[in-house]
This record gives sequence, structure tokens and C-alpha cells, in this order.
Amino acid sequence: MKVGIKPSIVIYSCLIDGFLQAGNLKDGIFMFKDMEKNGFIPDATVYGIIMNGLCKQVQMSDALMFFYRAVNNGIAPNIYMFNSLIDGWCRVKKMNNAIKVYMLIRSYGIKPDLVTHTVLLKGMLESSRSTEALCFFFQLLKVGSSLDVVIFCALINGLSKLKNLTAGLRIFNIMFKIGVNPDIAVFNTLINSFFKECQMRYAVALFRQILVHGPEPDVVTFNTMICGYCSMNMLQKAVQLYEVLKHKPGNVNVITFTVLIDAYCKEGKIDNARSLFSVMLESGPTPNVVTHSCLIDAYFKSCDMENAFELYEDMLQKGLSPTIVSYSILIDGLCKRGLMEEASVVFYSALSRGLMPDTIAYGILIHSYCKAGRLENALSLYNKMLEDGVVLDSIVQSILVKYKLLNSNREDQSTQLDAMEDGSFLYRTLNCQFK
Repeated sequence: MKVGIKPSIVIYSCLIDGFLQAGNLKDGIFMFKDMEKNGFIPDATVYGIIMNGLCKQVQMSDALMFFYRAVNNGIAPNIYMFNSLIDGWCRVKKMNNAIKVYMLIRSYGIKPDLVTHTVLLKGMLESSRSTEALCFFFQLLKVGSSLDVVIFCALINGLSKLKNLTAGLRIFNIMFKIGVNPDIAVFNTLINSFFKECQMRYAVALFRQILVHGPEPDVVTFNTMICGYCSMNMLQKAVQLYEVLKHKPGNVNVITFTVLIDAYCKEGKIDNARSLFSVMLESGPTPNVVTHSCLIDAYFKSCDMENAFELYEDMLQKGLSPTIVSYSILIDGLCKRGLMEEASVVFYSALSRGLMPDTIAYGILIHSYCKAGRLENALSLYNKMLEDGVVLDSIVQSILVKYKLLNSNREDQSTQLDAMEDGSFLYRTLNCQFK
């Protein structure tokens, strides 16, 4: 405020909003205090802005403090403030608090809006309270509350994530009955859910329906179909769809190529994967770190370490930052070649770059140390895993039990380990990237 510009409440509001949108709470609150210091009285808009920023960063005690401060200063709360509080409580999974705020709204003479209902429904579903969410939705339907495609999409998406596809389809049918036209996001969610439930014929039927009757499919639709086919081990179908789409701008993107490359690699068709990768290099889209990681993993699995490291170096030269998945692939590949020292160097290189190894990265190295008879190294790494706060999963626990580094009151868990394929750690890791 020392550049000759006369401050106003509008300027302060914009500055506070800018700082909070950037996640800079400290400067946002400082600007709020500076506004008061210069004699400007914050209005409901300013309080709403600062509360929204605090709630997005789940600083709920501070958000409540500003809410009651506004009320005590005679400022009538608006729906934006209440929506922010509900959203904040939903983010921290404290749904009882969110519901209490919702119940408080009408006591201030304010009517909940679409945002209020959407946020609360999403929160219930993300907290796995689907029964409450459905009861709340049907109550809204009963009293004639305004419902739009966004709230339906949130409900169907949430139910699908909870594997309640039956309820999701019921909501989908209600949309048509009350005259709300589903958008492509709703169809994409349902197609994805059908594939996850291994009901491919319904996914395909829904896809064909939108091709004929609309809405216009987007790149997410096509990627969902291609990914779904690949998940059902129908790579040929996925490739056929890609061949139809590739000449139309906007129908394919880096995810399309990466999913197909990953599928080729999983089937051991590295030449096909490499050919598709070359297409990306020649005409786009630009391969990302996941694309590179899929191909690097395939090279390691085919004992082609030279190409694996060449591609890894190429990735670094392009300025792509390896993820913990990338490092896990390198560690796994080196361990399987018996190159434990090199694998350890890669592991600690990830740490030096500020990446926290997950249970998969730890598990690969611990398992390899155990197989090599280096139990002290395995135990040391296990202790570091605990120090870093990494959750011990059942597979790592099985490894430790088998090699008598961890006691168990249960029956011997080593059978679980013996049944695992060597690539199980990386299989879980790579699958996470396409969910």
C-alpha cells in the first residue's frame, strides 16, 4: 500500500482473496488486519473470503473464530460462509459438525442453496455414509428442492466409488424422470463403474447409446473405454477403438497412449509399446513420467537393463521428475539382477530428492535383502520404515515373519509370500496410476 494507490475495501478484498487462493494464509490474515488498522470495516464478503480460505486448508478453529467475530460485529452471515464451514468439516470427515452447521443455516433466515446440498452430499459419501446421503437426497426430492446435473453427478460418482452401482443407476433413472439431462461426466462415471464391476456389456451398451443419442463423448469417455477394455484383457478391442479415434483432434491424449503402452507391456509386447511410444515422440502428445515408467518396467522385466537405464536418463534430460513409482521400478529391476548396492543407492537417491518411499519401495528392498541373506540390512530398513511413519502392510509383514524378523501370534503368514509373484509390488504400484 505504499505505491501511491489509495486503498479501498474492494482492493483489500481482492488482495486477501488472492493470497488465500494461493494458499498463503499468513499474508491473507495480515492483509485483513491491515484493512482494519486503516479504518476499513470488513463486510460479509470479506469475512466469507477469509473463512473460505481457512476452511480449504482445514483451519476450522480459525474459521469459526472469524464467523463468530462477524456475528458479534453485527454482520449477518451469508450462505457463502455456511457453505465454507460445511465444506471444511467435510474435508476433515467430521460430518456431525457439518450437519450441525447445515441445521443452523435456517435459524439465520437463510435458505440452503445447490452448493450447500452438493457439498454436504459429497461429504457424506466421502465419509462412507451412503445411507445418510441417499436419505438426504430423497428428502430434498420430496420437498422440491432445486436439483441440477452437478448434484446428480456428485451423488452417482460417490455411490460408484463406494461400489454401490445399483443405487447409482437408480439415481441415474431419477434424473430422466424429473427432467435433468445427464452430462457426459455422469455417463463416464457409469461406464467406468460397469467396467470395475466386470459388467463390460453394460459399459459398451452405454457407450453406444451416447454415440447415437448424445451427449457428445469426450476424451475421458474414450480413455475410460480403452482402459476398461485393457482391464478386461481385451487389448485388441482397445487398439481398435484407438485406431478409430487417433485421426480426430481431441479424442486422444497422453493418458490414452500410456494406458495402451502399459497394456502392451503387461502382455510382453514391448515392440508394440515402443512403436506407440515413438508415435508420441514424433507427433505428440509428449510422454509423461508414467509413460516412461511403464516402458522402463517392461525393459527390466525382459532383462534389457541397457534400454531401461537409457530411457530413464532420457526422462531426466527432458526435465521429467521421477516419482516414487519410477524409483520403485528401478529398485525392483536392480534387485532382481542381484545388484543390491545399486538398488540401495537409488533408494537413498529418492530420499535425497525429497521423495518419501512408500510401503512398496521399502517392501521391494526388504524382500531382496532377505532373499540375499542380508537380514541385518533388512531389519535396519524395517526400522527406518517405522521411523518414517510408513504403514506396514500385510505383504511386508509376511516377508518379515517368513524370515523371522517379526513375531506373529497368527498362523504362519509365509504361505502368502510364497504365493506372490515377484512382480506383485510393482503390479500394485502401476495399477494405482490408472485408477
